Amino acid sequence: MKCMDLKVHAINLHSYSNKEQKESVLTENDSRSCFQQLLCLRKKQAESSILLELSGREDINSVTSICEKYGTIKSLYTYPGECGNIFLLLEFVDQNSCRNLLLNCQCSNIVDSISICTRLIKFKRKYECRDPKMPVDVIEETTTASDYKPETVSNVIKSIYASEQLSELSIRLRFFFCAVIKDSISGLFPNCDVIPFGSSVNGIGREGCDLDLMIRLNPEQMNPESELFFSSKTYGGGVRILQRKSVNGISEYLAAFIPGIMNYEKILNARIPIFKFEQKILGLKCDISVNNMSAVLMSDILYFCGEIDHRVRPLIHAVKKWAKEGCITAEKPGSYITNFGLSLLVLFFLQNRPAPILPPLKDALCIVGEDLTVNFGLQYLKPLSEWQMKASLNKESLAFLLKEFLVFLGTCDFKEHHISLLTGLARERNDSERKQGNNNSSPIWVQYPVEEDKNVTKNISVYELDDMCEKAWISSKYFSSKMNSKISHPNELSSCLGVKKLKKFGNYDSNKLDVGALFDDRTKVHKKGRHF
Repeated sequence: MKCMDLKVHAINLHSYSNKEQKESVLTENDSRSCFQQLLCLRKKQAESSILLELSGREDINSVTSICEKYGTIKSLYTYPGECGNIFLLLEFVDQNSCRNLLLNCQCSNIVDSISICTRLIKFKRKYECRDPKMPVDVIEETTTASDYKPETVSNVIKSIYASEQLSELSIRLRFFFCAVIKDSISGLFPNCDVIPFGSSVNGIGREGCDLDLMIRLNPEQMNPESELFFSSKTYGGGVRILQRKSVNGISEYLAAFIPGIMNYEKILNARIPIFKFEQKILGLKCDISVNNMSAVLMSDILYFCGEIDHRVRPLIHAVKKWAKEGCITAEKPGSYITNFGLSLLVLFFLQNRPAPILPPLKDALCIVGEDLTVNFGLQYLKPLSEWQMKASLNKESLAFLLKEFLVFLGTCDFKEHHISLLTGLARERNDSERKQGNNNSSPIWVQYPVEEDKNVTKNISVYELDDMCEKAWISSKYFSSKMNSKISHPNELSSCLGVKKLKKFGNYDSNKLDVGALFDDRTKVHKKGRHF
């Protein structure tokens, strides 16, 4: 995707590498979490934006000159469509300009289309090309070939993360689509909110990742003293039934009327009912759930951890990349660990370094408010700066942390312990918890920080757990001898981790594999861990 900006400078608010940008979003006197402040900023940008479809680049000046009549343009981004057309994401300085422009748009006269009003607008030039009052300076986001200088493994891990994270345009498009959905359902739900969660906002997403959205229908309590209430339909069966009904109804409505929604599927019997679809105009795969605030809180927690130390996000990204290339994770659901489960294991590992990089979550955060109230969210128990200062006492490099995590993954006795990020401890399971059929009998048990009785790795089979641990141990052995060397190309990181060997042994019988012979050493594999 390509982008251009009227201010003639490249920005990346997502990673906050620029001190000035970070201070504009995060303020010391703001009681909200840094994640909530980020959401507020991005929503404000989205609510002041429209997406224009143009026939070609020659229409940019004309459409910009028209939009200038409604208000000052703050930023402008463009990306190519599938049929030679282009799309323009235009942000005004204030929301009123955007509203006034939408009031002056007209519905198309095509007989076989449903005329609707959205922020998705087509431009058809009728007059001679006009130039805007302010010149439009185009900045292209292109990758230029250059000679790669040999780098340390730690620097390569950082550069891979930086090059593969979500771009500014991608982030804006995701929040823009939230604004489109909110506009479309706000008639029935005037106080609703549409919040992205997961990889799109937690700081560890990569370009092209799916967009997870949560529609919060619960209205704000406008006047608790009022004796007047809206009539509503009542359904028995509790929260899950209400979620299914809501997802079913909203999905039918969105699929019928919102442009670009295709290849959709409703999964209503899942623990969290969702609506899956592709948004062709934005080039995104999306999942929508309703009143799923725990997922948003978890994104807040992950974002918080990433803000504590600069090594957290690149390390998680490197581990996820290793797991994908080593056939440990997959896109489709199965009996193997998920990226989310791996991310929590990385956080737990960082809590347990000799000089901890991350604190136990119960010492740093608390959940305030009730699930169905407006004030439900996270609260910091100490300023973020205090945790950042403590994390800075750890001087371990990214390469060393990656190697040590692989050792941890390959030697930890997961079958005998409960792992908790709340306490930062691994508690030994008792006999009743080990019995088959018990809710806690999964071969690996990682506590979901937002719902303490939930195991986020419950789906993993014994075979897949053993496979993951064996591959982690193999990679740690390869990486130990390579981690201090210089790398001539980012792709060489996979070689340093022995990824080709992992693929070779992707379907091995763990009982027959002679790991010691593989490395020509005397390593012994024990039921309760591996000892070097």
